[in-house]
Amino acid sequence: MRGSPTTRSDFNLFIISCFFINVGVAAQPRNTVPVNVGVVLDMDSLVGKIGMSCIDIALSDFYAANPHYETRLVLHTMDSMGDVVVAATAAVDLIRNEAVQAIIGPRSSMQANFVISLGNKSQVPIVSFSATSPSLTSLLSPYFFRAAQSDLSQVKAISAIVQAFGWPEAVPIYVDNQFGETLIPFLTAALQEHNTRVPYLSLIPESATDDRIAKELYKLMNMETRVFIVHAASTLGLRILAKAEEIGMMSEGYAWIMTDSMTTMWRSFDSLAIDSLQGVLGVRPYVLKSKQLENFVVRWKRNFQRDNPSVSNAEMNVFGLWAYDATFALAMAVEKVGTANLSFNEPNISSRGVLTGLETLGVSGNGPRLIQELSNITFKGLSGDFHFVNNQLEESVFEIVNINGNGERRVGFWTPQSGLVRDLYSTNTSAVSNSKPKLGPIIWPGDTNLVPKGWKIPTDGKKLKIGVPVDGFIEFVQVIWDSNSNKAKSFQGYSIDIFEAVMAKMPYPVLFEFVPFATPDRKALGSYNDLVAQVYNKNYDAVVGDISIVANRSLIVDFTLPYTESGVSLLVPITDKRKKNAWVFLEPLTSDLWVTTGCFFVFIGFVVWILEHRINTDFRGPPAHQVGTSFWFSFSTMMFAHREKVVSNSARFVVIIWCFVVLILTQSYTASLTSLLTVEQLQPTVTDLNELLKRRESIGLYNGSFVEGILLGLKFDKSQLKYYGSLEELHELFVKGNANGGISAALEEIPYINLFLSKYCGKFTTVESRFKTNGFGFVFPKGSPLVADISRGILNVTQGDEMERIQNKWFKGDGTCPDVNPVVSSNTLGLESFWGLFLIAGVASISALVVFAAMFLYEQRHVLLQFPPETSMRMKVGIMSKIFDQKDLSCHTFKNDELREASSHYSVHSKIVEGSSSSSTISQNQTDSPDITPSFVEAFLFGGKNTRQKNSSKMRGSPTIRTTFSLFITLCLFINVWLPVGVVVAQSQNTTSTTVPVNVGVVLDMDSMVGKIGMSCISMALSDFYAAHPHYKTRLVLDINDSKDNVVAAAAAAVDLIRNGEVQAIIGPRSSMQADFVISLGNKSQVPIISFSATSPSLTSLHSPYFFQAAQNGLFQVKAISSIVDAFGWPQAVPIYVDNQFGETLIPFLTAALQEINTRVPYLSVISESATDDRIAEELYKLMNMETRVFIVHAASSLGFRILAKAEEIGMMSEGYAWIMTDSMTSMWRSFDSLQGVLGVRPYVSNSKQLENFAVRWKRKFQRDNPGVSNAEMNVFGLWAYDATFALAMAVEKAGTANLSFYKPNISRRGVSTGLETLGVSRNGPRLIQELSNITFRGLSGDFHFVNNQLEESVFEIVNINGNGERRVGFWTPQSGLVRDLYSKNTGANSNSKPKLGPVIWPGDTNLVPKGWKIPTDGKKLIIGVPVKDGFTEFVEVIWDSNSNTSKSVRGYCIDVFDAVMARMPYPVAYKYVPFATPDRQPSGSYNDLVDQVYYGNYDAVVGDTTIVANRSIYVDFTLPYTESGVSMLVPIRENRKKNAWVFLQPLTSDLWITSGCFFVFIGFTVWILEHRINKDFRGPPAHQIGTSFWFSFSTMVFAHREKVVSNLARFVVIIWCFVVLILIQSYTASLTSLLTVEKLQPTVTDINVLLKRRESVGFLSGSFVEGMLLGMKFDKSQLKEYSSPEELHSLFVKGSANGGISAAFDEIPYIKLFLAKYCSKYTTVEPTFKTAGFGFVFPKGSPLVADISREILNVTQGDQMEKIQNKWFKNDEATCLDSNTSVSSNSLGLDCFWGLFLIAGVASMSALIVFAAMFLYEQRHALFEPSSETSIWRRVRFMSRIFDEKDMSCHTFRKHEPKDASSSNTNCPPSPSSMSNQTDSSDYAFIVELGSNTSSSNVSPSPSRSSIELANYNHGG
Repeated sequence: MRGSPTTRSDFNLFIISCFFINVGVAAQPRNTVPVNVGVVLDMDSLVGKIGMSCIDIALSDFYAANPHYETRLVLHTMDSMGDVVVAATAAVDLIRNEAVQAIIGPRSSMQANFVISLGNKSQVPIVSFSATSPSLTSLLSPYFFRAAQSDLSQVKAISAIVQAFGWPEAVPIYVDNQFGETLIPFLTAALQEHNTRVPYLSLIPESATDDRIAKELYKLMNMETRVFIVHAASTLGLRILAKAEEIGMMSEGYAWIMTDSMTTMWRSFDSLAIDSLQGVLGVRPYVLKSKQLENFVVRWKRNFQRDNPSVSNAEMNVFGLWAYDATFALAMAVEKVGTANLSFNEPNISSRGVLTGLETLGVSGNGPRLIQELSNITFKGLSGDFHFVNNQLEESVFEIVNINGNGERRVGFWTPQSGLVRDLYSTNTSAVSNSKPKLGPIIWPGDTNLVPKGWKIPTDGKKLKIGVPVDGFIEFVQVIWDSNSNKAKSFQGYSIDIFEAVMAKMPYPVLFEFVPFATPDRKALGSYNDLVAQVYNKNYDAVVGDISIVANRSLIVDFTLPYTESGVSLLVPITDKRKKNAWVFLEPLTSDLWVTTGCFFVFIGFVVWILEHRINTDFRGPPAHQVGTSFWFSFSTMMFAHREKVVSNSARFVVIIWCFVVLILTQSYTASLTSLLTVEQLQPTVTDLNELLKRRESIGLYNGSFVEGILLGLKFDKSQLKYYGSLEELHELFVKGNANGGISAALEEIPYINLFLSKYCGKFTTVESRFKTNGFGFVFPKGSPLVADISRGILNVTQGDEMERIQNKWFKGDGTCPDVNPVVSSNTLGLESFWGLFLIAGVASISALVVFAAMFLYEQRHVLLQFPPETSMRMKVGIMSKIFDQKDLSCHTFKNDELREASSHYSVHSKIVEGSSSSSTISQNQTDSPDITPSFVEAFLFGGKNTRQKNSSKMRGSPTIRTTFSLFITLCLFINVWLPVGVVVAQSQNTTSTTVPVNVGVVLDMDSMVGKIGMSCISMALSDFYAAHPHYKTRLVLDINDSKDNVVAAAAAAVDLIRNGEVQAIIGPRSSMQADFVISLGNKSQVPIISFSATSPSLTSLHSPYFFQAAQNGLFQVKAISSIVDAFGWPQAVPIYVDNQFGETLIPFLTAALQEINTRVPYLSVISESATDDRIAEELYKLMNMETRVFIVHAASSLGFRILAKAEEIGMMSEGYAWIMTDSMTSMWRSFDSLQGVLGVRPYVSNSKQLENFAVRWKRKFQRDNPGVSNAEMNVFGLWAYDATFALAMAVEKAGTANLSFYKPNISRRGVSTGLETLGVSRNGPRLIQELSNITFRGLSGDFHFVNNQLEESVFEIVNINGNGERRVGFWTPQSGLVRDLYSKNTGANSNSKPKLGPVIWPGDTNLVPKGWKIPTDGKKLIIGVPVKDGFTEFVEVIWDSNSNTSKSVRGYCIDVFDAVMARMPYPVAYKYVPFATPDRQPSGSYNDLVDQVYYGNYDAVVGDTTIVANRSIYVDFTLPYTESGVSMLVPIRENRKKNAWVFLQPLTSDLWITSGCFFVFIGFTVWILEHRINKDFRGPPAHQIGTSFWFSFSTMVFAHREKVVSNLARFVVIIWCFVVLILIQSYTASLTSLLTVEKLQPTVTDINVLLKRRESVGFLSGSFVEGMLLGMKFDKSQLKEYSSPEELHSLFVKGSANGGISAAFDEIPYIKLFLAKYCSKYTTVEPTFKTAGFGFVFPKGSPLVADISREILNVTQGDQMEKIQNKWFKNDEATCLDSNTSVSSNSLGLDCFWGLFLIAGVASMSALIVFAAMFLYEQRHALFEPSSETSIWRRVRFMSRIFDEKDMSCHTFRKHEPKDASSSNTNCPPSPSSMSNQTDSSDYAFIVELGSNTSSSNVSPSPSRSSIELANYNHGG
């Protein structure tokens, strides 16, 4: 700076002084001209005293500095004495009698209001330095100059303070007068702009007692809000603060802000009041200190103490400085104007002889020139730069001070350019660049520097009433009832525990109590929607329970963040649907394992042939036969079906080892195949809701759930819906099935499904969710400040160990079902699974025994018949036992026809194969479930609901009937009782009159429609009244005055009526502005003022007992209007109101009512009463370019209809707009042009016969009196005028005529009076107002009765106006709110989202309800910020233009979802994506920085993978999430199979093991009975027989039974038993495999604490909020590794923590799913999951787009479009990675799993070969080492080869040979291979028999490699 302001100011003054000294002395005139200037101040007030002293000093200083000036201001000082009428009297006196050229003053805005009108009439400038009310500018008087800052200027400073500290609510406490109430609409609008609610307006009368103040403060203390803004005159304001300090409201937690009127004057009050200012913030205009100011203050202090010795605590303030500067400016202007035209033009008076003084005011000839000069005055005054802009000081800087006790400290400033700043000369680029307030340290109430929270639950013992459901899943909420008292004893459940845990974490105590939502008999009082509505209806303070966050519910309440999973899924039973694939059998083993296995089969065959072919006839024959036999043998071991004998011990050793290998291979193959088919083999019975719709099958839903609406919306019939109330009922419905009155599926929320599956696991599954919800949340009223804190508490609870404890408590207590996913569960097989098989085996065995016994007895019947009669039974049994033990020599087994035996056996083989197939078929048929014919049952009984229609209560009679009946009774009374009296009176009136005339004044605008209608109704009322009451003594005589639509004329008329006419009452005036001063006159003269058309709420603030508002107060309609806005759900509304007292006084109440229903008022449209059409159009165009499309017009009818006409002209009466008129216009609309689609509100008047007759009579009279008016219609103002006149006539009659005179005032001021001070005081006034207050009757307008001097609140009707007609669409009543039918009962004014109104035709001739707002179509697009990143581009990816280095396009999952949502919006929204990037394409910051751009206003929204986090939601609004929520830990997996020596016992239960063992013994016993007489294999000593029987039966376990079975019955039993054994073995293998498959892959890390203890590194997504979360978990910064793509994450995992990588990663679920889709089977997630709310779109606070986009998100996520988008971006790897859940995957077995087994088999084989070779060479050593030397090595090799090819005759197999005759008798028993001739290659025949061919060679003995019955059994079973 070139110099400080002080230096420059001193220098300027020095130059001016030099100029005046050097120039002025030479040119000083000889004579000065006095110019009269009036001063009207409250001389007893401190402001008046200080102002007066400053005015005197200013004149002295001015003329001392300008002695050469020609003019000299001469002050005429008048004391207004704090009274409006006295101030007006003083002004009239000064103008009329003193001819003042200007008036300085008055002090207050109320006094200035009428004085300004006087100045405007007489063209005398009014210059006030202390009247700061914004309402004064609405007068639009060019003769009013406000030499002060308008109160409106400080509104922005106050709202900036509130916003800086983030206070959610604030309550204004203001004085109940014009000064107080005119600031409030602007203050509430400014606070609302920053999303600060104003839940209450505290009005305190100026004359309030301390008790009245304390009562109001106690009321505030019991509210939640702790931030108070005090706006009142300093005397009242400091009394309020003193009382607040006294009752404890200046303690910690409170915040108090004073407006400038108090902050400026606080030092001037007594010490007691000052001591109460502890920690208060104050706002006042800033005055820059200077040397000149300091000198002035010293001089002023000296003068003030000399003039006011009794005032000791006065301090100079800004009002004194403004008074000084205003006087300086006025002196300058007067000098510039000159003295040529200081006279007044006298008015032309023709009204009456006696004048009031007001109409005789002259008009200043100097006024126009003087105001012009005043407007141009500019100088540097004591208060700063002094210059008038639009007749008031321009907006300047405010300082914020912190007052504590006797001292103050400046903590900051507010400037129009920079907002809040700590240092005035520092630059602030952004007023709200961060969350910290731009103020210095503050000492708050309670002597603390802790910033108040701004609200608190009152600690007065009152508890929050928390509603809870009583009929639901008890795991979530359960009410424990006291059986004795029938009251709730306690509450428990998951939701209850969560809520209590959250409340325990609140930073302040909150008292609450749970209240069951139940009837006295413990039944649910309604549905969940009804329970939520209780919060809206204020019956509960909150609701806790399993309440789903649903869009339509959020219209009326606020939800916290969810505390459960979200979504609605379809729950269905599961069924086995294994894959049908012809080549699936190849998948269990890898190709290298298949090749190696095949090679080893060939190799083993070769080894066995080498070891056996010289000594075993089974391996002899032609070369081709030997090759075939070798391969046949080796491959037969695959099914343990090798029947060729193995003689060599070496070969046996090899075969034993190889069989073990084959056993392992086959079991591993079975296990791998079972595991492969186990995963996802269980499929849902229903996969789509459309299947249920097509089949018309039943579906289940929870009783009272919102899911019912979803199903009905999907076109499900009501009869298809089945309701359940518990998990058991749901399971029972599933068990019944659709055919038996049950269900096929259930649509339920995920938390309920998880709970159900935890109890009934393995039987049900879920189908992919189509319906998105936000989970369960707690319910609070709209705007409740608890929501944010409880939401943060929910995040704290859900991220900690406490959440896991609560979940385990309620949902994991069973322990028998560890996994709720039924598709991967493995159950132990029990006896119940196989009793059918055992039944078949048992029946077959018993049947065989019965048949055998019958045949045996039949064959031995001759023995039984030959017993002598005397033979004992014991002897008979002994003989039969011996016969049973002998051989049956007749059996073919003792015959030697082996060929016939083989042929017979082959025949049996064929039959048994057929029989086995048949048996299999029968068995299969027996196990098939029989068809069940569906039965049709009643779909659902609504027996629990009362379907009887309740008859609406009937009125005892309609209003018309009652009125007619009353008139009839009255008429009868007159005829029967008063007729004789009437005759007498009539006769007496013929001679002399006995009535007393009573003067009553009427002040109306006779040229207005209201005035004309009102006057005609008043005349008719008097005529009707006295016609009905001819005996009354009094007669009202009307004295009519025309107010000419002018405030001064109305006041003059009232003064004339009171002073000259001595009227007892005045009816009128018409407007509220006119009534304001007239009421003061009436109060002064005790003359009742009765107005039927002045409806402004501000009139009641005058608290005059002599004012009667015979009309509905304008305040009453506010509730009706807000109810309409609420009913249609409009988020915003803009009031358009007239810029005068009538318009502005309604607005604070209207904005408060709208804010209460969470409707924002983004703008206040003020239009001057005298505005031109161009000015109206300019304002409407401004509104058209805003978002809001709902407008509330509040103005006088003439201006209001001009606004609507202009709106139609410019296109604002088209579709999408909504217009609401207040009663002042609705009551008068028929007198103007047509309206299209407008809603109007007006008081309801019940139709009656009396009213109809009156309207006919009035119409006739009005047309006769006003022939030039053709479109007049009776309205409510006319009816009120009629009833008010009726009431006044009654009251005058009751008051009597004894005291109709006036007290005459004692006038001693001056000889010439103003007319105001000569007003008398009515003696009859007190009695008359008493009678008026007691008047009650049924008038034309309805029940007429004054309550607190105004008509009581009544019903309003809502009409829809179209063209020239109107249609009533509903009513508003104080009891029921909006109703369509007046006589119907409405239990809740807003019980649902549908408006309680009839059909409405809206602007644009449409019945489509306007949305209420619209993005302006002026080409502006929303700027949507998107993140820029390198990885996870599936979510958001910016495509750059390489040439221009700008973004070419943006794509990704988030982009597609947003585009889909915006495409569904019901109106077009233009937008464009802008990358959040630097010029070099790098991110401009983190995600938090990106979100902040919306807060700063740089972006209109943000779209991307932006997580909804609590701390972000403080500054922006989020839509509902469109992805899953939560942060989880991702870790690699490792194989961790169970190590348990007894694990092989787990697949079967103990009873199945025991039963299987018993059946093995039983089968052995059965076979022994059937075989031991005919089969030598089962003969021998008893021990040998027992051993053989058990050996045979247990050998079937691996199909290794070698003993021949001869009997066909035994063969049948064995076939069945082998089938049973096969099923048992395969079931055992499958069960064991499934048991070992589930959870065989385990995570490497299962606990975060492990990572912390080991100090291992973890990963997180770059720029994510997860970093802060990890640091909060005590991870060191060095442990954190960033990644930006799935590839980087995988690379970090591969490295591992030890090599610079990571051991785990923390990321959000959408990212994890994308990662697992690419790297499946290697990673998994582990608990805990940290709760977040998912991804959402970001918008500015309060944006109306949020609600609409949230609703469309639900529509998109619930439809097919979301699935397409997800498939597009996240399911491209589905073919190669079907399931990312690695814990249940099944891998093909590779060679690496079996090389040990092959090593053992290879070593065993090679060892056998080496041993055999050694033995062979040793045996042939004599031939190998023959002494002949000439024998070559080649010949020796050939010789050894020939020996190797010959038989070894020394082997025991050739020692005993029994030749068999091929033609021997036929037998069914084939010989053993050992009995075959070594000269016959019996294997050839066996090979042919196996192929089913015949042979005729008689010398070939068939020797099948195994029994045909066993081959049949194996082939069939395998």
